[in-house]
Amino acid sequence: MSAAKQDRHSNMAVDGKPKKGGAGKGGWGRGGEDDLKDLQEDQHDPNYDSDKERDDTIDVATTDGPTAKMNAIIKDFLLSGDIKEAVSAVSEAHFGNHSNFIRKSLVAAMERQPFERELVSQLLASLRMTVIPEDQYDEALQSSLNRLPQLLIDVPQAVEFLGKFLARAVLDEVVSPSFLRTCNLAHIQAEESVTLANSLTNQKHRIHRLLHIWGPGDLASVKRLKEEIDSILKEFIDTNDHQEAQRSLVGLSVRHFHFQFVKRSVRLAISSDDDIKILSLLSFLFDNDVIGVGQMSRGILLVGEEIDDIILDSPNCNNKYIKFKQEAESRGWIQSDDNISK
Repeated sequence: MSAAKQDRHSNMAVDGKPKKGGAGKGGWGRGGEDDLKDLQEDQHDPNYDSDKERDDTIDVATTDGPTAKMNAIIKDFLLSGDIKEAVSAVSEAHFGNHSNFIRKSLVAAMERQPFERELVSQLLASLRMTVIPEDQYDEALQSSLNRLPQLLIDVPQAVEFLGKFLARAVLDEVVSPSFLRTCNLAHIQAEESVTLANSLTNQKHRIHRLLHIWGPGDLASVKRLKEEIDSILKEFIDTNDHQEAQRSLVGLSVRHFHFQFVKRSVRLAISSDDDIKILSLLSFLFDNDVIGVGQMSRGILLVGEEIDDIILDSPNCNNKYIKFKQEAESRGWIQSDDNISK
């Protein structure tokens, strides 16, 4: 398969499986997958708390411990965007101290796209109002600042991203503005991040700008993009114009969001009599390098994860999905080692 059809993926997986190691406060660790592990805290860190470290240590053989629950909640939330469900899941999990969950959420968002960072910003604000007290946010954000040098290895924009998260957290009253004055700045990266946050929170028209801190990929745009995708598919079903559908999809300029186009296409295919048309459209887009194998694979597999819900409205969709997936596999659209959480 040509390199052009290979999508670049984050190396960060939030898969709900237990990770090796244990962590207390301040554990960013290496970026990517390792940021979702509980990491051993440096005992020389001024914020080191041995009791907290013991409380956070997870047995690697445990499949239903706090780490697994945190990872699963984050993964499900970033796939669904359902803030109400995520708040309920965190509340029911009874994590006690939520600083590790906050830190994991930030890492996951930094590894992903703007609209997913917007989702995490909104989730943290919703949890602050209902579940998590302010001091646990202070703890998690201080740990994030402490570990910036390590995170920069895998997330080159970590200083900027954390500065924006800090500024947004102040606007959303997740943390007090005084946090930016009292937090410990142990290295230059932390200073740069807090300087950016101060600048953003003191600029003119800051409320409007901070509400759109993550740019055109924010949550409002995600809703609009889904509506645009549905419109493209409806028009294609009516006209069977492959080239117009391609032009419309490319015009959205959201290559990282193509998995949602695939997902919504497959859901339509298995819930209607338009499966042949949809298959031909996806084949056309794949052959013309509009949708790569990573996005194609992710979208198709996500439908499989939601099949139990789809069956409620379309009782015969499971068999149609199995046939569709088999056809996709025969065409090389699904990678055998594909990880949909990437």
